[in-house]
Amino acid sequence: MREDAALARWCENLPRLREEAARTGAAARLDREIARVRDGGSAVSACRKWLDTEPAGGVRSWAEPPGAAIAGLPGSPPVTSVGAGAYRCPRQRCSRTAGRDEHGHVPGCAAFDVPMVPGR
Repeated sequence: MREDAALARWCENLPRLREEAARTGAAARLDREIARVRDGGSAVSACRKWLDTEPAGGVRSWAEPPGAAIAGLPGSPPVTSVGAGAYRCPRQRCSRTAGRDEHGHVPGCAAFDVPMVPGR
Protein backbone atom coordinates (compact mmCIF):
# COMPACT_ATOMS: atom_id res chain seq x y z
CA MET A 1 0.00 0.00 0.00
CA ARG A 2 1.32 3.43 -0.92
CA GLU A 3 1.80 6.01 1.82
CA ASP A 4 -0.78 8.48 0.42
CA ALA A 5 -3.40 5.72 0.09
CA ALA A 6 -2.64 4.56 3.63
CA LEU A 7 -3.00 8.10 4.96
CA ALA A 8 -6.37 8.42 3.21
CA ARG A 9 -7.51 5.14 4.78
CA TRP A 10 -6.16 6.20 8.19
CA CYS A 11 -7.98 9.55 8.01
CA GLU A 12 -11.26 7.98 6.92
CA ASN A 13 -11.24 5.38 9.71
CA LEU A 14 -9.87 7.53 12.53
CA PRO A 15 -13.24 8.63 14.00
CA ARG A 16 -14.31 4.97 14.34
CA LEU A 17 -10.89 4.03 15.76
CA ARG A 18 -11.16 6.78 18.39
CA GLU A 19 -14.55 5.45 19.53
CA GLU A 20 -13.25 1.88 19.72
CA ALA A 21 -10.08 2.94 21.53
CA ALA A 22 -12.08 4.91 24.11
CA ARG A 23 -14.34 1.92 24.65
CA THR A 24 -11.46 -0.56 25.02
CA GLY A 25 -9.03 1.56 27.02
CA ALA A 26 -6.54 2.03 24.18
CA ALA A 27 -7.09 5.77 23.71
CA ALA A 28 -3.63 6.75 24.96
CA ARG A 29 -1.93 4.27 22.60
CA LEU A 30 -4.01 5.53 19.67
CA ASP A 31 -3.23 9.16 20.56
CA ARG A 32 0.51 8.36 20.41
CA GLU A 33 0.03 6.72 16.99
CA ILE A 34 -1.98 9.71 15.74
CA ALA A 35 0.82 12.05 16.85
CA ARG A 36 3.44 9.89 15.09
CA VAL A 37 1.51 10.00 11.80
CA ARG A 38 0.92 13.77 12.12
CA ASP A 39 4.65 14.26 12.67
CA GLY A 40 5.45 12.39 9.44
CA GLY A 41 5.48 8.81 10.68
CA SER A 42 4.32 5.96 8.48
CA ALA A 43 0.58 5.78 7.86
CA VAL A 44 1.18 2.36 6.29
CA SER A 45 2.50 1.12 9.63
CA ALA A 46 -0.40 2.70 11.52
CA CYS A 47 -2.94 1.07 9.19
CA ARG A 48 -1.28 -2.33 9.60
CA LYS A 49 -1.34 -1.97 13.36
CA TRP A 50 -4.84 -0.54 13.81
CA LEU A 51 -6.90 -1.41 10.72
CA ASP A 52 -5.81 -4.68 9.11
CA THR A 53 -7.99 -7.10 11.02
CA GLU A 54 -9.36 -9.12 8.08
CA PRO A 55 -7.88 -12.52 7.27
CA ALA A 56 -5.37 -12.66 4.41
CA GLY A 57 -8.13 -13.69 1.98
CA GLY A 58 -10.23 -10.65 2.80
CA VAL A 59 -13.83 -10.52 3.93
CA ARG A 60 -16.16 -13.14 2.45
CA SER A 61 -19.67 -11.98 1.80
CA TRP A 62 -22.67 -12.95 -0.27
CA ALA A 63 -23.03 -9.32 -1.26
CA GLU A 64 -20.32 -7.36 -3.00
CA PRO A 65 -19.15 -5.03 -1.55
CA PRO A 66 -19.86 -6.20 2.01
CA GLY A 67 -23.18 -4.79 3.14
CA ALA A 68 -24.33 -3.82 -0.36
CA ALA A 69 -27.46 -5.95 -0.14
CA ILE A 70 -28.73 -4.35 3.07
CA ALA A 71 -31.97 -2.54 2.37
CA GLY A 72 -33.36 0.47 4.18
CA LEU A 73 -36.47 0.23 6.30
CA PRO A 74 -39.78 0.82 4.54
CA GLY A 75 -40.78 4.46 4.69
CA SER A 76 -37.31 5.70 5.63
CA PRO A 77 -36.45 8.93 3.83
CA PRO A 78 -33.63 8.78 1.29
CA VAL A 79 -30.36 10.37 2.31
CA THR A 80 -29.60 13.34 0.12
CA SER A 81 -26.32 15.17 -0.03
CA VAL A 82 -26.17 18.86 0.75
CA GLY A 83 -23.74 21.18 -0.96
CA ALA A 84 -21.71 20.50 -4.03
CA GLY A 85 -18.19 19.59 -4.87
CA ALA A 86 -15.55 17.46 -3.33
CA TYR A 87 -13.18 18.33 -0.54
CA ARG A 88 -9.57 17.14 -0.32
CA CYS A 89 -6.74 16.73 2.14
CA PRO A 90 -5.78 20.16 3.53
CA ARG A 91 -2.09 19.22 3.61
CA GLN A 92 -2.14 17.58 0.16
CA ARG A 93 -0.58 14.46 1.65
CA CYS A 94 -3.25 11.93 0.68
CA SER A 95 -5.79 11.22 -2.02
CA ARG A 96 -8.88 11.16 0.21
CA THR A 97 -11.86 13.18 -1.03
CA ALA A 98 -15.23 13.63 0.64
CA GLY A 99 -18.40 15.64 0.25
CA ARG A 100 -20.47 17.53 2.76
CA ASP A 101 -22.63 15.43 5.08
CA GLU A 102 -26.43 15.37 5.06
CA HIS A 103 -26.48 18.47 7.30
CA GLY A 104 -24.16 20.44 5.02
CA HIS A 105 -21.09 20.25 7.27
CA VAL A 106 -17.69 20.39 5.63
CA PRO A 107 -15.85 17.07 6.07
CA GLY A 108 -12.94 16.98 8.45
CA CYS A 109 -9.45 15.62 8.05
CA ALA A 110 -9.20 13.34 11.05
CA ALA A 111 -5.51 12.68 10.50
CA PHE A 112 -4.61 16.35 11.04
CA ASP A 113 -7.73 17.46 12.96
CA VAL A 114 -8.62 20.29 10.55
CA PRO A 115 -11.43 20.83 7.99
CA MET A 116 -10.84 19.50 4.47
CA VAL A 117 -10.52 22.11 1.70
CA PRO A 118 -12.50 22.47 -1.55
CA GLY A 119 -11.04 21.02 -4.70
CA ARG A 120 -9.88 17.77 -6.14
